[in-house]
Amino acid sequence: MVERKEVAKYFKEEHLTRPLIKYIFYPMAVFVSWVAVSFKIHAHFVNLLGLLTAIISAIMIYYLDGYWMIVAGLLFLFGLVIDLSDGTVARFYNKKNAMGKWLDESTGIIAFSLVFFVLMIKTFVQTGDLTIIFLGTYNIFSYTMINYAALLSDVLRKKFNLVNPIENVRKKASKSFFGINPGAFAFSLDIQWTLVSLGVIFNQPYLLFIIFGAISSVQWMSRYITFWGK
Repeated sequence: MVERKEVAKYFKEEHLTRPLIKYIFYPMAVFVSWVAVSFKIHAHFVNLLGLLTAIISAIMIYYLDGYWMIVAGLLFLFGLVIDLSDGTVARFYNKKNAMGKWLDESTGIIAFSLVFFVLMIKTFVQTGDLTIIFLGTYNIFSYTMINYAALLSDVLRKKFNLVNPIENVRKKASKSFFGINPGAFAFSLDIQWTLVSLGVIFNQPYLLFIIFGAISSVQWMSRYITFWGK
């Protein structure tokens, strides 16, 4: 049987710059990856397991209340562990491919959109407040734009051989932050998953949508601003 430390070597080192991942999610992701490798589970199936957890979480959010919301929130957060694991498994088997990338991107968008949608509809049914429809719809749009803007910026840089303007901005800004790269405080996937999970656990859809919507807007809009005139 493969040792866990051997599987850990294939974990994406870039993720370990994030404190939440390094100290909380990394050990769990390595364990899940080790289990998948030990039972020879394909990375695609690991990815689909993450989508399944989001679907189950969404069903629990819509139909259940009380302490079940805590379970639903934690189950959704487990999706991040799966998200970190599938890439590790793929790198272990050296089977990174377009299908894996497509599944990885699609699963995140579907998971977040689904949870936002059921939170929005459940709250509207309970309150009749149309504001939650606007907030929920915008959050789905804004999360989609985060991913779209990131993918588009990669395509543009490769097509036109551009230096990454985002990284240039971070390097300049780091001089004002005592040498600390501001990218360490970006609205990264670990913060996104954790924020949504907390919103579910404490059953605070309005607060979640306002905070997530505001931060995500800054995230994707900043990419367009940094590419302006390039």
